[in-house]
Order: sequence, then structure tokens, then C-alpha cells
Amino acid sequence: MTKAGEHGTWHALGVPNIEDVIYQMLRERILRYDFPPGERLDLNEIEASLKVSRTPLKDALKRLEAEGLVEIQARRGTYVTGISAETLNEAYKIRSAYELYVALCLFKYLTPGDMLFFRQLRQQMGDLVQSLTDHDWQAVMQAYLVHDQQLHERFVARGGTPKMVQLFQQTNVHRQVACVLHCYCLDDFESTHFEHEQIFDALERRSPDLLNTTLLNHLENSRMRALKNLHE
Repeated sequence: MTKAGEHGTWHALGVPNIEDVIYQMLRERILRYDFPPGERLDLNEIEASLKVSRTPLKDALKRLEAEGLVEIQARRGTYVTGISAETLNEAYKIRSAYELYVALCLFKYLTPGDMLFFRQLRQQMGDLVQSLTDHDWQAVMQAYLVHDQQLHERFVARGGTPKMVQLFQQTNVHRQVACVLHCYCLDDFESTHFEHEQIFDALERRSPDLLNTTLLNHLENSRMRALKNLHE
């Protein structure tokens, strides 16, 4: 006779939230350029294809709007957010102003926990680079870009103010880069990683001047790469 608890503890199975599933699917398709910037989303078609109701679809679209990936226009429809050289340049200028200011005072605020975070992030980014193949590097770079954003946001969060973090996030630079990532080449990825390695080295050396220099080099090169690929 089986005794209570003999087979161990039972754990409830997690049921996916339909809104989360729709959000992730649409986000991935936008970032893969299946829905290019400026395209109007056919909500009836999406509903029919995914076999979902309008309510969770609208909730998912609101999340995408907050992230800057879509624009919901009253009585006109929902559009994938467009990208222009002007908005990209503006976003990079704002990003550079915050990060280069922070670089000069960052080390006063860094904790051992922050340094551990940066070292782990460096390892994770390096592991992604090591996993590259000629066939899947763009998918790997999408994952790499998430770590890239975590790195730069940590700088602003530690050396800046909550308002600076909010405004920095609203520039949506990483989102704009993700939307043109399909035009990048493997050399762009390798150059980006090399620049990040220089930034991590500056962090380890705890040198404000070196961090400022490596960040300036990375941000300007990143801007030029993004603009080049935007035009292509």
C-alpha cells in the first residue's frame, strides 16, 4: 500500500498566459523583420491565425507599444514603429550623453555585487560568441543584444538617477538596432564584441578615463554601424 508522500512532492504545472505567448510571438516576428517598420498589422488575420480573441491580443499590443515596437493609432490601426536616420541619431546622442557622463563617476558607486554582475555578463556574452556558426549568428546576436542592453543600462542605473534611467530606456536604441539587425554582417558582430571586451577591461582596471574612451569609441562605432545597415 502506498503511503502518503511516498512518491515525493507534487508540483502544479504552469499554464502559459495567452497574452504572454502572443506578446512573445509578435515581438520575435517584429525583430525578425517579418513585420517591417511602418507595416500596418492586420489584427483580424492575427486573431484567425493564432486562434485567439481580441482582448489578449490588444493587451499584448499595449505591451509592445510600451516597448516602442508598435504604434497604436486611434481609428487608423496598429503599425510597426518606423525607424529613421534622424531618430536613430538622436537616440544615440542622448545615450552617449548619459553614458559618457556616468563613466567619469561610475567607480564611486560600484559595489562588489556590480563587479560580479559585469564579470558574469562578460562570460555570458563570450559564451554566445563561442557558440556562433555561419548559419545562426543573427539569432545569436539577438540574444547577445539583450546582454548588451543590460550592460549599458547598469552603467546609467549605478552612476545616474532614476529619471536618467527612464529617459535612457525611452531612447529605444537597442530596439532600433534589433529591427535592422537582419542587415548586419558577421564582421559587425565581431567588432561589437571586441569593443565590449575593451569596456570590460576598463571596468576591471577601474579607470574612469579608459572607460570613457572605450565607451566613446563603442558608441560612435555602434551608431555608424546602425546607420549603415539602416540605409541598406
